[in-house]
Amino acid sequence: MTAPEGLAGGLADVAPLAVAYLERQSWYQAVTGGSARLVPALVATEWIRPGPPGLARLVLEAGDHQFQLLLGWRPAGEAAALLGGREAALLGPVTIGGEHVLAYDALADDALCAELLAHVTSGGEHATMVRRVSTLVSHASLVFDERLFMKCYRVLERGPRPEVEVMLRLDAVGFNAMLAPVAHWRVDGCDLALVREFQPSALEGRLLAFTSLRDLLAHAYTPDDTQPVERVGPDTEPTTVDPDVQTAAAGGDLASEMRRLGSTTARLHLALAEAFGVADAAAETFASALGSGVAASARPPILPGGAGRAVRLHGDYHLRRVMRSEAGWLVAGFGDDPLHGAQPGAGPAAVRRGSPLEDLADMCVSLRAVAHEALGQRAPEETGPAAHLARAWIRRNESALLAGYEETDEVASLLPRDAETTRVLLDVLVREKELRYEATSSET
Repeated sequence: MTAPEGLAGGLADVAPLAVAYLERQSWYQAVTGGSARLVPALVATEWIRPGPPGLARLVLEAGDHQFQLLLGWRPAGEAAALLGGREAALLGPVTIGGEHVLAYDALADDALCAELLAHVTSGGEHATMVRRVSTLVSHASLVFDERLFMKCYRVLERGPRPEVEVMLRLDAVGFNAMLAPVAHWRVDGCDLALVREFQPSALEGRLLAFTSLRDLLAHAYTPDDTQPVERVGPDTEPTTVDPDVQTAAAGGDLASEMRRLGSTTARLHLALAEAFGVADAAAETFASALGSGVAASARPPILPGGAGRAVRLHGDYHLRRVMRSEAGWLVAGFGDDPLHGAQPGAGPAAVRRGSPLEDLADMCVSLRAVAHEALGQRAPEETGPAAHLARAWIRRNESALLAGYEETDEVASLLPRDAETTRVLLDVLVREKELRYEATSSET
């Protein structure tokens, strides 16, 4: 909206405070590399609520980057009471519309967050409670009434945001195994915020995996530190057991859930194919996409069954991106945060096409990373037998994931024509991604 009468030009005094506030933010420093040569400038203003409490949207530009700041203001006494414990959100005193007020980051104000939700959803949603979710990325995360989740983007991308585009298109083709979009805020082709469903009872996939491993590795004890053992009773001698058998018999066995996740993943790829189309994945192109860290002898030759089809990929598919709800597995995020590539072990979230096996390989690497972390938490005397069990756990769950994927109707149309080729490609991809993950981890 245009500035209400009496407020036109009233944000001129805010610009230097907004610039100083922006330069203090870690996400700004990360995106710009902390360059002192980049001086942010206020380039656009949108009035949302004249107030008080007032709400406006500012766009600041530094070099090739644009940043969004949601500005709130109240009389000094009200603002000081509101920001108790959140002083970092304060910009400073200004005069707006002839009133002397304190300006601050509006996302620190519950009432203005609720106002923002109503604005983004065109009045379709209202909330009485807001909870902020602390993140290390460049968007603010808000939960409303424990039923809606909002991402408010601070670092803007020119044009539609890939995350928003994917979710809207998947929703349009009827893919329901995700936290569905409710509304999005787009101005001049630039996505500013996304509102989606929130399910507080759903469990993150990584948590389920750790629970499964904790139950299994609790049995990892042996006198000679070489093989897992089992005691039938307190007065019996321990006997060596097959780790695969022990893994299958563990109370926290995850294989059935991984099989279901495989099926959900297949449905995701079929929906992505319907929403964005498919193309041939030539074997040569597939092989050349592998990193130089994989030995040439391990790379697939010109494959007799072809490399299957190329689809729009999730691109960052791991156990933190999926959640188990009462209704089944949900894809919880299609993150494309500009800071994402800076996180340890994380790959780029670029928009790209490729074999759906790449997403499967990402999930396999995620399973292996969880197992490695769980092993690191065991006592030194348990390392040997625990490693046997962890490897058996990986084999069992990777096999279940692939089985659930392959048995899903119609997904065979996206895969190589024979099972052997599928497994060769998946194995090579997993190894290549492991090497990349290890290299990234060693640099941090």
